[in-house]
Amino acid sequence: MRTTQTKTPWESHDWKVKTLESLCAGGGSKLAYTCRSCERKFTYTTANNRAWATSDDGTALADEVSTRWLAEPCPRRPGEHDHKERLKMKHLAKPDAPK
Repeated sequence: MRTTQTKTPWESHDWKVKTLESLCAGGGSKLAYTCRSCERKFTYTTANNRAWATSDDGTALADEVSTRWLAEPCPRRPGEHDHKERLKMKHLAKPDAPK
């Protein structure tokens, strides 16, 4: 078992894991990870070992949010600016076309 000082940022979280899809296109599974301490949420695919930050409804957050959150160790409580970060979506919804 790794000590706190040698844990990776990912290993520093206290994860609750839920299976979203047991078999995705290309094989593997899609999993939802939620940290019990900081409440940050990620989606992870086992086929390519990729993870990205998500909002409460599972929408991918902006790449800069994912990159930062994946590099940071668990803050042990919701981050001071996390509520604002959760509003930064990777793909914004397109406005309805004029009729």
